[in-house]
Amino acid sequence: SAMLAGQLGLAKSLMQKAASGELTSVEAYALARAENIIYSVCLQCHTDCPIKAKLLKGVLVKIDGPAYSPQSMLQQVKYSTSPFDASKIDGKVCPKGQAGVQSLYDPYRIVKVLKRSGPRGSNQWQTIPFNQAIDEIIQGGYLFKNVKGEEKRYVTGLKEIRAVRNGKVMNTLADDAKKVARKQMSLAAFKNRHAAHLGKLIDPDHPDLGPLNNRFVFLAGRIEHGRKEFSQRWLNNAFGSVNWYEHVAICEQSHHVAYKMATNKYSNGKWSGGKDNLKPDALNSRFIIFFGTGAFEANFGPPPMAEKITEGIVSGRLKIAVIDPRFSKTAAKASMWIPIRPGTDAALALGMIRWIIENKRYDAGFLTNANKAAAAADGEPSWSTAAWLVRIEKNGTPGRYLRASDLAMGDDDTFAAYKDGKAIPVKPYSRNNPSEGELQVDTTIRNIRVKSAFQLLWESASSKSIEEWANICGTDPDMIKTLAKTFTSYGKQAVVEFYRGAVKHTNGYYNAQALISLNLLVGNPDWKGGLSAGGGH
Repeated sequence: SAMLAGQLGLAKSLMQKAASGELTSVEAYALARAENIIYSVCLQCHTDCPIKAKLLKGVLVKIDGPAYSPQSMLQQVKYSTSPFDASKIDGKVCPKGQAGVQSLYDPYRIVKVLKRSGPRGSNQWQTIPFNQAIDEIIQGGYLFKNVKGEEKRYVTGLKEIRAVRNGKVMNTLADDAKKVARKQMSLAAFKNRHAAHLGKLIDPDHPDLGPLNNRFVFLAGRIEHGRKEFSQRWLNNAFGSVNWYEHVAICEQSHHVAYKMATNKYSNGKWSGGKDNLKPDALNSRFIIFFGTGAFEANFGPPPMAEKITEGIVSGRLKIAVIDPRFSKTAAKASMWIPIRPGTDAALALGMIRWIIENKRYDAGFLTNANKAAAAADGEPSWSTAAWLVRIEKNGTPGRYLRASDLAMGDDDTFAAYKDGKAIPVKPYSRNNPSEGELQVDTTIRNIRVKSAFQLLWESASSKSIEEWANICGTDPDMIKTLAKTFTSYGKQAVVEFYRGAVKHTNGYYNAQALISLNLLVGNPDWKGGLSAGGGH
C-alpha cells in the first residue's frame, strides 16, 4: 500500500542517515531519549541477547545493547539506574543483532498466512485471512479443489485426526500397548480388551504406534521458551500427540543430553533433574579448552562471551586452547591450536585422561567424595560418582550402579562405595553421614563382581596408548601430553568447553561424556573460574 511504501521509504532514509552519521543534532539527540527507546530481546539467534531499540518518528532505526545487562556490558549499570540516564549509555550487540532492523522492514517478511494456489513446487501462493486458515486446518476438506489435479484430494483436518479424546481411554491404550511390547500381554488380548477403540489406532496390529492423534506432528524451528512449553503442553496433553519436535533435536541435543545425564540426581527410583548446559566461569577462568566451538563463533554467543575472553587474554589472566580442524577466529587468539579429524574428540580426551591418571594429576580429594556430606566436610560445593561401585555383568561389561540393597545393607536409593577392604553404603544427598570411597576398585563382594566408576574410566582410557589415541584423532602424542599437563596446571580454574563441533556426530554423546570427564577429573564444577551451571531460562 502507499502507506507501507511511505513507511519503508522513511525507514530506509533514516537508516541510511544513521549509518552514515548524517543525522541532525536534533535527530541524533532523539535516539538517546528514553521515550524513544524500547527494551526488548533479540531473536536473530538463540542467545536471546537483550537489545535497546531506538526509534525516530515511530520507525526503528538502530539497535544497540542495553546498559542494564551483563550480556551487553561489563560492568552493567544497576537496575535502579533511571532509564533517562541509561538511555545515553550503549552496550554491545553483534552484527546479526543490528540486522534486526533489516529483518523487521524486509519487504519479503511474511506477515500473512500463505496458501498454495498451484501445484507443488510451482511457487504459486495466495494470502488468506487468519480465521480461514484456522478453520481449514481444523476442519480439513477439499482445500485445493482449485488446483489442477487436486480437485478430489481430501485433506484430513485436526478435528478428525484427534480421534481419542478421553484421557482415561488414552492412558489405558498407552499402558496396554507397552505391555504388548514387553510381551506381558498378547496382541489378541489387547484387541479383545480395546475392540471398541481399534478404529482409533494408527495400526491395531502395532499398538505401539498409538492413536490416530499421533499423525499430527508439530515441528518447530528455533522455538523460544514460553512458546515451547505452551505448545508442548497443548500438543501432548490437550491434543494427545506425542510428536512434538523442536530445532534442538537436530542441533545440539547430544550436548544437552550428555550434560543432563552427567548431572542427573537419583530420587524415587529414577534419574532426573540434570542441567543441560554448563559453561566456564570465563570471568575467572585461567585456562579454557574449546572443543569444536569458540569464544567468537559457533557458540552462545559472541556478545556475552567475547568481552570476557578478550579481557582475559589481554590482561594475561587467561590462556585458551582450541580443538578444531579449522583455524577459526578463536584459534587465531589461542596459545594452542590442535586440528583433529572431525568426530574424534573423544580420542583426544581419552589420551589426555590416560596421561592425567598415569601421572596422578587428578583431584583425588574431590573424586573420593561420594556424597554431599563428604563434599561439605572438605569444603567442596559438589561431588561425583567416581567412587561409586558398578556391577559387572557376566560378559565383563559394566551394568548398573551397585545398590546397598544388593548387599543387604540398605535400600534401592542407597548406593555403595569401597573403603578399607569392605563395601560402605552411600546416601548421595545425606548432609550428616559423609561417605568417601577408593578410586581404583576391581573386586568381588558377596559373589557380585564390581568396579568403581573411576576404574572403568581408567580402563577405557588405558585400552590404547597415547600414541594410538593420537593416531586416531590425527595429532602428535606430545601435543596430547602437553595439553593434558597444561590443563592440570591451573587447579579448578581450568575448564573444557565444547559444543556442536564435538557432538554433531553419531558418536557425539560419547565425545561429550569424555569431555565432561576431563572437567570432573580436575574437580572444577561450581568453583570460581571452573564449570558453572547457568541461571536457566
